[in-house]
Amino acid sequence: MRVDVTPRRLDVTPGLPQDVSITISNTGTVIGGYAVRVLGADPSWVRLEAGDVSLFPDESRTLAATITVPQGLTAGERRVAIQVRELTPPEHSTVDEIVLFVPHSEAVEVRVDPAMVTAGRTARYSLLVENAGNSTLSGQLFGVDDEQKVEFRFDPELITLAPGEHAVVDLRATAKQPFAGSPAVRMLDLRLADPPAEDPDESDSRRLRLGRSDRLPPPPPEEEGTPLGIATFVQKPMVSRGSLSLFGLLAAITVFAIVITLAFSRIVGQSAADRNLALEIAAARDSSASGSGSTTSAASGTVTLLTSGSPVAAVTVGVYDAADTETPITTTATGDDGTWQADDLPAGDYKLRFQGAGFVEIWYPQALAPDDAETLTLEPESRSAGLDVALGGVPASISGTVLGDDVSAATLTLTTPIGGGPRGDPGSATAGGATVMSVPVGSDGTFELLDVPSPSVYELVVTKRGYATSAQRIDVGAGEERDNVRITLREGDGLISGRVTSVGGGALDGVTITATAGQTTVTTMSLSEGEKGTFALRGLPTPGSFTVVASKENFASQTLTLTLAEGQRLSGVAMTLGRSSGSLTGTVSLLGTTPSQGLAGVLVTVTDGEQTIQTASHSAGAEGQRIGDWKVGGLSIPGSYTVTVTRSDLAPQTIAVNLDNRGQITPDSVGGSVLPSSIAIRMQSSTAVLAGVVAQRPGEGEAAEPVGEFTVSLTSGTSSYAMTTASLPSDRVGEYRIENLPPGTYTVSVSFSGVTPATKIVQLTAGVTETYSPTLKPSAQVAGVVRTADGVAVGSGWVVELYRSSEYPTEVYRRVVTDAEGAFDFGPVDAPEVYVAQARRTRGSAPAGSRTFRLRTSEQRTALTVTVDD
Repeated sequence: MRVDVTPRRLDVTPGLPQDVSITISNTGTVIGGYAVRVLGADPSWVRLEAGDVSLFPDESRTLAATITVPQGLTAGERRVAIQVRELTPPEHSTVDEIVLFVPHSEAVEVRVDPAMVTAGRTARYSLLVENAGNSTLSGQLFGVDDEQKVEFRFDPELITLAPGEHAVVDLRATAKQPFAGSPAVRMLDLRLADPPAEDPDESDSRRLRLGRSDRLPPPPPEEEGTPLGIATFVQKPMVSRGSLSLFGLLAAITVFAIVITLAFSRIVGQSAADRNLALEIAAARDSSASGSGSTTSAASGTVTLLTSGSPVAAVTVGVYDAADTETPITTTATGDDGTWQADDLPAGDYKLRFQGAGFVEIWYPQALAPDDAETLTLEPESRSAGLDVALGGVPASISGTVLGDDVSAATLTLTTPIGGGPRGDPGSATAGGATVMSVPVGSDGTFELLDVPSPSVYELVVTKRGYATSAQRIDVGAGEERDNVRITLREGDGLISGRVTSVGGGALDGVTITATAGQTTVTTMSLSEGEKGTFALRGLPTPGSFTVVASKENFASQTLTLTLAEGQRLSGVAMTLGRSSGSLTGTVSLLGTTPSQGLAGVLVTVTDGEQTIQTASHSAGAEGQRIGDWKVGGLSIPGSYTVTVTRSDLAPQTIAVNLDNRGQITPDSVGGSVLPSSIAIRMQSSTAVLAGVVAQRPGEGEAAEPVGEFTVSLTSGTSSYAMTTASLPSDRVGEYRIENLPPGTYTVSVSFSGVTPATKIVQLTAGVTETYSPTLKPSAQVAGVVRTADGVAVGSGWVVELYRSSEYPTEVYRRVVTDAEGAFDFGPVDAPEVYVAQARRTRGSAPAGSRTFRLRTSEQRTALTVTVDD
């Protein structure tokens, strides 16, 4: 057995699957069964193409293992192992180690509670800081305000968080309180900077005692550090506008009262009434002034990509007073799902601006300037939702070089993939979508695409007549200037050559032969001099499947489907043109299956004695075709033909077909299922199949159960086959199936160590599946009790060891401990075998007694007594 695992190191991204190829080669001389397991990884991370495989001698098979590590996995290296274990003798096992490297990803999330505080000199906040990345987060918290009037105190100021860990931080924001006037609104920008450099002479205990008198070094400038969030500090003045208005009004009333008293003392009573009325008005105005704030409202919406409709994260949304579009009232940002929300907005008129790195800045809903933006009116206690916008990226550019021996006259086309998936998932689409733009490739191979809509996923396709079409998927970011893109234009290395003749056998010159595969078309003509009628189609890209058409005026065209392997040069292709246009089509399927389950790779030979044409049934369904379909054209009509179908593992079959002068199949045709225009041929396998389910009784008199890992051997003369019964999945335990067996008489044997084999002679017939499902006796078992010389059970804790007699006393085969009754049970063991059972008081103590005995296959030795010294 030989095992190759590639790659040995994977750079993995949590949530994204990574593929590992496991190639198993059977270097033995018999059919081998192999079990593949991935060790050291959570089972939910791994998806195996197949857990168990069977291989013929010298056969190899490559399995795919997909590893997807979960979100939140800690950064660094992890080692897992691929174990391949032989299920058949000699039962070797190999373990190949691979390294999974999870790159560092830093992310921090902060929730500020409350988001806005109205206070006098000091505002207090509680910050919940969470490390949402996959590596340890360390940093110094600091704050910035635009006016630089606020002093920030964080407790603690230094934080160190493991992945997934969070910390609660107390924040005190202090600023000089204004004496009078309107409340001061201060926007507090909270940030995280790298921790200050440690003093090597400073002990850990001192750094833990840092307090107000031991301040850390000053934080970095405002433009540095990681933004965490924004808090709002609404600072009340010492004297409110309402109080000032009341004081001023009272003073005015007092002066007015004095003047009135001096000038009009005779109407004092009336003045007092007027003064009372004035006081009532002033009180009402003060009440109105002190309660003039409006009830808050909110706005929300979603930001998507203009090119694909996918959500866009990290887009800044600025909310402006409709009359002042210079300074935002508040800002927010879109989340991973593209949604945003602005809360605590007073009732009024607003305009919204959307900005994102690499995107064209727009004002709601699709304006480039604030003057053209739509005004949003918020009523008190209203929530305006559905304020959605679509962002387009700044036009991108793509440039690079097309590599190849001769790239002149090549064309580069930028297309959108068919069913193109969302950006970031280019694997969800296939090439061949709408053309975005096309440019010629320079003689030096350079190309440049300008004003490319972004962001989006595109396909770069390079074509040149006579060359293989090259395609490359590219994910273009918003406004990205992608350069140094390299695409190789590969000249075809395949060849199809042969000779064109007429129905009478003469060579035909001047016949046009065209080979087509996808976007590649190569054309030539048969020679008129030298080797007349010969042709060669060169420069074909391989591997590939080609439709080859030979056509000439006044002759019926002939079509063949030919497949080239990597670098294959196919010669000797014979094409015969008749002067009429008859054709035969049909399908080949296996007897016992539905006709829709066609057979691929069946050789179809059509001949009338003079003209012979060969083709093969399709191995991959194309448009309007199915697997197993075939077609032969260029047949002379009327005519009589024999159609022979052959494949190495199937019994050959021949039918007679007559074509009338209209090219229709006549009713007197013999064999197959013949229709006016098609032939359905049912083939029978030339080999046999042996299958069944192996079961075993766990104990005498118990119901039989399917069992895995049992060996099924099949012999006939010098030929032998072997495989093991399935142990996975659970609904197929005990099953086996041996295919491609030559018909004949075989001896089948089912065996397992310690079990009496089951044997039967079977007669296998071609095309028939023979069933053999034996029920085997129980496995050999050993159990008993440890007693003293006077027959008393020793009790629990005694160590009983079982040795093969040939390995005694160096290598222990099984080891168990007695229960409270002194009993022990080794369970199923190998047989036939001679064993030594030995008892010790404790592991490592001297043996206290032993017993030698012979065990036959399927023997249930359940009353073995081992006598020990007291």
